[in-house]
Amino acid sequence: MGEQKIDFINGNEAVAYAVKAARVQVVVAYPITPQSPVTEKLSEYVANGELGASFVEIEGEHSCFAAVGSASGTGCRVFTATCGPGLAYGHENVQRMHISRFPVVIAVPNRALGTTIFCDHSDTMAEATCGWIQLYTENSQEVLDTVIQAFKVAEDHRVLMPVMVCYDGYVTSHTGETIRLPAQEDVDIFLPPRKALYTTDPSQPLVTEAMNIPVAEWEHEQAMQSAKAVIREANEEYAKIFGRIYGNGLTERFMCEGAEAVLVTMSSTMGTAREVVAEMRSQGYRIGLLKLKSFRPFPTEDFRQLAGEVKAVGVLERNETHGSGCGEAFKEVRSAMYDASVRPKTINFIGGLGGSDVRIQDVRFACEKTLEAARTGRVEKEVHWLVPELMPAERERTGAG
Repeated sequence: MGEQKIDFINGNEAVAYAVKAARVQVVVAYPITPQSPVTEKLSEYVANGELGASFVEIEGEHSCFAAVGSASGTGCRVFTATCGPGLAYGHENVQRMHISRFPVVIAVPNRALGTTIFCDHSDTMAEATCGWIQLYTENSQEVLDTVIQAFKVAEDHRVLMPVMVCYDGYVTSHTGETIRLPAQEDVDIFLPPRKALYTTDPSQPLVTEAMNIPVAEWEHEQAMQSAKAVIREANEEYAKIFGRIYGNGLTERFMCEGAEAVLVTMSSTMGTAREVVAEMRSQGYRIGLLKLKSFRPFPTEDFRQLAGEVKAVGVLERNETHGSGCGEAFKEVRSAMYDASVRPKTINFIGGLGGSDVRIQDVRFACEKTLEAARTGRVEKEVHWLVPELMPAERERTGAG
């Protein structure tokens, strides 16, 4: 096993290092904040010979996704990065990636759609029905490790689906931290060159059936369900080589033993929540924490198991589906537990929209409300908006505001 170097880098630099280590063959680039440093760093790697890839400068995100799809169709290992309005602009060709079974990997430092350049998860949640695997990461180390694993998952012939590796814009993308950089020889063992199932090689013409849409969509859903096992396998194999594991690859539990209530959250909010839950457990509160890493495919089985263990589940997330009255993760979590023999009470907490902070007191409030539901068996208010200007008087009484 090679030596893992320690360096102080941010999330964007971690992505670029992982892409280089994965020996990507084609990088397609169009700048958009806060992802631009990813492809800028990759352009340096290509220019100085550290990465032997074709670097394609494109005129926009719609064309970018067309280009990565075409390159993937030739059998190349392909990468790009985008976020926010750029991801939305590429929507038509984002949809085509799963239709064509192109195992593309992209990095998305989450950026709100609309009027701000800062983080929430509205950009990737808007693409959650587009047939992409979506993996949400907590910090720069997990970003790096997950990008490498994403290529292995996407290119597995049981899957052949595109993957988004998501991390919080600015919070993770631009914040430096000390992380371990895997040695190239070990990455090569974990991630050998891509073996394409088929390619668009002019010397070997082929015909693909794209008109039977119901059958194709059914097959793609089977591939997404198969991806759960492949994600778990990649997570375990990676741990054996590099010594780092992230729960079961789909979810990760923290202090859930003996808990009567569990808070579910995603991405960088998990780091804040760990501190709050650890403090509350030391004070005698029976609260646990679960990180939802794989939003697509959704780990239904994990939540059905959780349903039989606790009395209440709170979901804290950085998105809102207007008109439904709650967030996307909350709907998925509640749906997953609906057919359980015993259903815990569920509460939704919406915060961090448009780049606003998810504060320690916000997480504490969410934990206290979830514990209250566990103790009383009642949910007085199903959705709480963690916005200081909208705080109810009850929030102030708890001292959490």
